[in-house]
Amino acid sequence: MPRLVEEARAASGAERQALAARLNRELEALELEEGSREVADLLLHLLESGQLEGLEAAEGRTCRGVAVETLLGLGYPYALEVRPEDLEYLRNQSRPNRKGLLPEGALGAGVLAAGFVGEWMLRPSEMAEGERALGLSLFFLMALTGLVAALWGDERSDTRRAGLLGLLVLSVVQLYLGTLGGYYGTLSGVGGLLAWLLLLLPRR
Repeated sequence: MPRLVEEARAASGAERQALAARLNRELEALELEEGSREVADLLLHLLESGQLEGLEAAEGRTCRGVAVETLLGLGYPYALEVRPEDLEYLRNQSRPNRKGLLPEGALGAGVLAAGFVGEWMLRPSEMAEGERALGLSLFFLMALTGLVAALWGDERSDTRRAGLLGLLVLSVVQLYLGTLGGYYGTLSGVGGLLAWLLLLLPRR
């Protein structure tokens, strides 16, 4: 690991980015050694010495950020040793990712709303019945909650996973119920699935 850090710092351009990407993979692999004092000390040394500064892979992930994530992933008590400045750095790195999701998030919400409105517009007489209107409205609110949770969470966070899973399950249930007599959910289910697919697009 120290030799790879030195090589990355000595390189430039595409070679530096390639070595940084390799270093990121090595850093992430260290998380598998859960509960290792030696691993935690190595990560702390790399962070505190500043050796990872300026090392960034082509996709934008910095080695410092990955090192902080790995140290946090080691769990108690090592995660408590992360310095406040490193935590702040990781938070600041996450903010551009959330901004990059806005186009997909706005489009996803629009598709979800279009399915809901389309369902309502195509069957106004059926939707005039309070029970059916209430069921469709509840689906829309729950699906929208899942969409917002998926947008709010970081790329690998439990919040994002839960939001995506909730949106997928609700949409599939709507599609299934839409095949049954006396319930209309096909368009809203399709809208939910399209919104789910849009959220799976890579973050820019």
